[in-house]
Amino acid sequence: MTTPLSAQSFVRLLKAPTDPPNPESPPKIQIACAVWDDATTHIPNKHELIAEFILTRLLKDKSKTSDNPVVDARYWCLLRNVLDGSVGAGARGLKVWLGSLLNRTPLAPIIISILTLLRDLPVTKAEELLVLMRPCFSVLWPLSVHKIGVETLLECLGAVLDVSVELVKDENLGGICEAIVASYREALGNTGNKKKLPAAFLQSHLSSWIRAISPSSHLSPQLNKAVYAAGTETLFSLDALRASPSSEGLFTALASSPNSPFTINSAIPVLPRLFSTHTHFLRRYRTSLFPASQNKIQNRENDMRITSMSFFASCLKLMAGNGLSWEATVGLVSVIESERIYVNQGVGEVGVEVVREDAVRVLEEEEAEEEVVHLALDVLAALARIDYDVIEPVLGRVLPRLILTRSSPSIHKSANVLLNLLLDFHSKTRTLHTYSHALFDACASLHSIRFLVSPQEFYSRGRTSSILGHTHLSSLAQALRTFLTPTQVKEGAQIIQTLKNTFNTYQKLSSIIKSSGMEDRPRKKRRKSEPAPSSASPVPTQTMQVDGHALALSLTLKFAALFLSNLPSSFVTTEVREAVLEAGVWAIDATRSLLCNRTSEIPWADQVTEQGDIRGLLEVAKMEEGAEGELVLEILRFLFARSSRLDSDIEVETVLDVALTYVEAQVENTGGFIVLYQIVERWLDLVDAQGSKSSLDRLIKLIFSISPTSTGRVDLQGLQPKDVFWGVLHNAQFWEMGNIRASVLAYLTSSANSLEGSALDQFSSTYCLLLYIPPEYLTKQARAELVHRAMEGDVTISSSLHATTGEKTAKGKRKHDEGRDVDDMRQTLMYIRVFLQRMGKLGYLNTSDHESARDYAKHLMSMEVTDNAILREATINLVELYIVALLRASDKDPSASAACASIFCSLAQSSSFDKESVPKLCVLQLVERLRQDFSVSSLPDLIITSIKGLHAALTPVSHPNVIDTLPASGTIKAWASHLSFGHWLGVAAVSTSGYSQQLAVTFLRNRGKCKSSAEILGLLFEELRCLPNVDRGAHLDLAVGVFVSSTEAGDIKTLDEVVPSGCKHLSIDDFSHMLNTVYEALESTRFPPAQCVRLVHAATILLRDAPQGTLKAVQWFFSQCLNLFIGHAQFLAGPVDLKLACLEFVARQCSDRPAALRSVDPGSIHALLSKILCGSPIHDSTTTPAVFHTSITILNALVRLRRDLIVHILPHLGMLLRQLVSCTRSLRPQLAAKQSRIVTDTLPSWIAPSEPLGVPEARALARLFTSLTTKSVPRAHMQPGAEQKAESLSKPFAKHAAYVVTAHIDAVNDPLCVMPTDVRRELEPGLFSLCEMMGTHSRDAVMVSALDAGGKSVMKALWKEYEKQRYIGRG
Repeated sequence: MTTPLSAQSFVRLLKAPTDPPNPESPPKIQIACAVWDDATTHIPNKHELIAEFILTRLLKDKSKTSDNPVVDARYWCLLRNVLDGSVGAGARGLKVWLGSLLNRTPLAPIIISILTLLRDLPVTKAEELLVLMRPCFSVLWPLSVHKIGVETLLECLGAVLDVSVELVKDENLGGICEAIVASYREALGNTGNKKKLPAAFLQSHLSSWIRAISPSSHLSPQLNKAVYAAGTETLFSLDALRASPSSEGLFTALASSPNSPFTINSAIPVLPRLFSTHTHFLRRYRTSLFPASQNKIQNRENDMRITSMSFFASCLKLMAGNGLSWEATVGLVSVIESERIYVNQGVGEVGVEVVREDAVRVLEEEEAEEEVVHLALDVLAALARIDYDVIEPVLGRVLPRLILTRSSPSIHKSANVLLNLLLDFHSKTRTLHTYSHALFDACASLHSIRFLVSPQEFYSRGRTSSILGHTHLSSLAQALRTFLTPTQVKEGAQIIQTLKNTFNTYQKLSSIIKSSGMEDRPRKKRRKSEPAPSSASPVPTQTMQVDGHALALSLTLKFAALFLSNLPSSFVTTEVREAVLEAGVWAIDATRSLLCNRTSEIPWADQVTEQGDIRGLLEVAKMEEGAEGELVLEILRFLFARSSRLDSDIEVETVLDVALTYVEAQVENTGGFIVLYQIVERWLDLVDAQGSKSSLDRLIKLIFSISPTSTGRVDLQGLQPKDVFWGVLHNAQFWEMGNIRASVLAYLTSSANSLEGSALDQFSSTYCLLLYIPPEYLTKQARAELVHRAMEGDVTISSSLHATTGEKTAKGKRKHDEGRDVDDMRQTLMYIRVFLQRMGKLGYLNTSDHESARDYAKHLMSMEVTDNAILREATINLVELYIVALLRASDKDPSASAACASIFCSLAQSSSFDKESVPKLCVLQLVERLRQDFSVSSLPDLIITSIKGLHAALTPVSHPNVIDTLPASGTIKAWASHLSFGHWLGVAAVSTSGYSQQLAVTFLRNRGKCKSSAEILGLLFEELRCLPNVDRGAHLDLAVGVFVSSTEAGDIKTLDEVVPSGCKHLSIDDFSHMLNTVYEALESTRFPPAQCVRLVHAATILLRDAPQGTLKAVQWFFSQCLNLFIGHAQFLAGPVDLKLACLEFVARQCSDRPAALRSVDPGSIHALLSKILCGSPIHDSTTTPAVFHTSITILNALVRLRRDLIVHILPHLGMLLRQLVSCTRSLRPQLAAKQSRIVTDTLPSWIAPSEPLGVPEARALARLFTSLTTKSVPRAHMQPGAEQKAESLSKPFAKHAAYVVTAHIDAVNDPLCVMPTDVRRELEPGLFSLCEMMGTHSRDAVMVSALDAGGKSVMKALWKEYEKQRYIGRG
């Protein structure tokens, strides 16, 4: 457009019937853009004309299939510019002209159109369009939404439900969708007539809504929650529930939807959520839906429950036959339990019975999936919580299946929950005898269950089931001892007759099987007197019956033993005691009838039966092969108990020999491991006292043959073989047993002399074991022998490794077996050297032979170790131990000096200093030890000469090269150690101060790519200490920069350890310079919060490790930092980490250096705490209790350590204590937004209203209150000879204690707040201390002037509790 358009021409062009208006003119959008961009074109209300054109065009052409302006970015870009721009000084306000325009041009069809068309656009183009559309929507939608009807908003909601999966996570689209959903919910709430909305929603949008709220939904959590609320508010509105209280229309729509199976599958996981919401809406509208007749409120509640259970029945009908329904069923039943809506009448009762029968049917299916069984048990547990009467009719079918169901962690967990519920119910109702009979009946009925697997497999399942698990049996035993009544104890003794009948039935069937077995044995001829065998022999069926009866009898006997052994002793009468003794005699006779005079293998059925009886004879454990491990375990347990008696006819040695023989034969099986575990845990003292030496040696060999890391077969209770090993080593009683300790020493010192093959394995296992044995229990002779043997083994293995490495170098390759042998030898070498290192640290190494010590130290340094960090570290520590021992002996023995000088000369001649070798690492570690423990003047000249030679040899390889990239951390550390070495020797160092500065500058530029901050900081401090001509100011500034710039967690911890050693050698001026640098950085406020946290932490570390003579600098810096924290908002309104760092800074100074506090500091500290504890309208998403605890720490330190300062500002202390008490409040649930804001605005920003402070914080606050009454002596700098008296703040603070107590009363009495009982209980000790300070006079004054009726009642209750515990001097 070359010439400017007039206003009339521009309007004609925009309103022309065609686009473009003329064949030769551009499109209308280009004309509008050109006019808008042309500042010289003066058209009145140009922005209104263009906006009307765009909105009219978007509305009219919203349905076009091609060139749709709705998805044309030019329209939205121009509209955004028009809405954002201001044209003309006299233009009307945006709301005025745009509101009237939106009244003529509805916006909702445009929004529906664009949300629909976005699905067909490429993702990139759609995201670009949304960036332009979102600002326009933010302006237009609030102005037009009040004119949009709720039906139209429902259509907009339907468009939101169908948004593209790829775009739904876009931030702009998410904001648009959330605004639409919120507007619909608001309009729905303000609409009076909602009768048509539920039907429209069900007909048009139900399937989309179900997909949007399903667990696999692509919506964001916030939008998902809003969409779900919008749908449920529509479906369960008062008008909809009046038409159909049980919402039958919802299930009809789901069943009749076009894509019914897919929709139902998506709806099933949502049903529990819908059920819970439906119940909430019924309860909300119950007064309107269920009018009470004659004021019978109970009828209304019952009608509400029946209606809710009808919804539950509809859910079950919808899920019928669906394989995905079990998890939803658990959720539905849990809702019935949590909402307490179960009624035992109507369709609800039928539905619950259907669910119960389905769950029991799953348990009865042998091939049911593990997950389904787990969910079925969860359903039964929920039904038991709802009403025990629901599950009681099927208990006889459930308990047997719990015994025989395959075990898994999830099934065990669910079964234990169900069993605990059953046990709790019978304990509370005092009907444990009924539950016990149910368990006996369940065991007795096992023989009637059809076996699809072998009886042995079923028995294994029964042993590992939850019913026979330790958790259930121990709880049952405790309940029997506690809740059985005298009558039930008397009746319980009658189970003995049931046991006899069951045993007799088993014996009869067993005898039939054995006689049939004799008839069916293979033989060549049959006697004429014997009848011919039947063609249809019943032997297999009878065998199964015998095995079933054996299984039932075995488990019945287990429960009988538990029941009889846990009868309450106070209720056991003479009659009951005689019955129990009779049962014992009968059990012995039954056992003998099964075990005695056997000449063949015991049948499996007899084995499992004998486990419940009093255990059999010793010969059975000796002679039987293939016996059940549990049978042998019980026999040995009985025999060990029998042999421990004084009048026993069985020797412990005999039983122990049989037990060890069995363990040696079954060492790889669980049975042998369990027997060994029982010996170690139960009979170890008996074995030590009466076992022979050979048996003890066998026992120790078996125990120590277990690998410390073995993970073999797991026992029923989760035990593993390594548990025996660790249990022995951690048992103090084991090491105090003299006979066993002698066997242990004999085992350790019996290693073979050869180190080849299996002997090497034994040698390795011995020294691996020694790493876990307390060295104090080794005798002096054993220690000397083990150390000597370890040194010999070290030399031998090292020679073998050196030879093997040489062969590898010569041949270029080696076989796999040889490589494995090398790895084994290195592992053994590691065990040896770690053992020797520990012996050396305890002073058990023999260093008196100086020549041997010298040779062994040279031997350690001669072998290169690169691939094993533990072996390398042990080697270096051993070398250090030997050299330090020789240095300490050098002033008395010239041979020690010669040996030490020889080692240093060997190190100086080493050719491996140019890499991270063992000699170089030994020297670097030795330098620090020399600097700490020795002085040059205390060493002989011969050693000094050799050390200087070593320093000269180390100089060329340690001297740094100035390069642009950061070297390895080892190189930096080596130069720092070399500087320290030269400074200790008094050798002038080469001035390379620019090296550390260059390293620091490079690190600050590339701190994200370097992890050597601790080494660089250490080098900066070392150069300051050792080099004479350095730029000290630049060094110190760079040191602060390196410390502040390190953000890695590992580096921060290491830096905190480097700073104390570096600051120790700084002068007063240097330390003051560092403090000034930190303060200037904090004061500049140009650093981000993360670096401010590091700066405050640097200040904390510097004050903690300040050198001597810097008190004035420390006091000035602390006061200035306090003023800085108070005066700058970033320290108080910033992130919680920065607040916590500031509090840590103050707490560390008050706790560690209280004498450095001045009289001006407590006021600033109280001001800082008051600002951090004050209320805020903005809160963090999570609570940070550390802020509260650190504030308590500061006040506690001031009260205990600087009473002389705080006594002058007691009103400030009282106000802080009131603020702390106010922080312990919790928001009362289900408050409205305005009520919640009244409370939350009084809470600090670091407390999230949803996460209030808890018991630990209340306990800390109570300790602070108690410390007010504790006498202490102030820690202050006093004149020599001045006396200080221990006093407390009780008298000075008595005038202010009442205000703190009233703060607590106000918090308890606040109708919008709640203070949990446990929090109040933890506060009581501190409140009692305040009451003691107040006295009755202050209490009466507070009661009259400061409390209302509720507060007075709280005060009376508090004072009553205080009077109960107050000491009044009587006794």
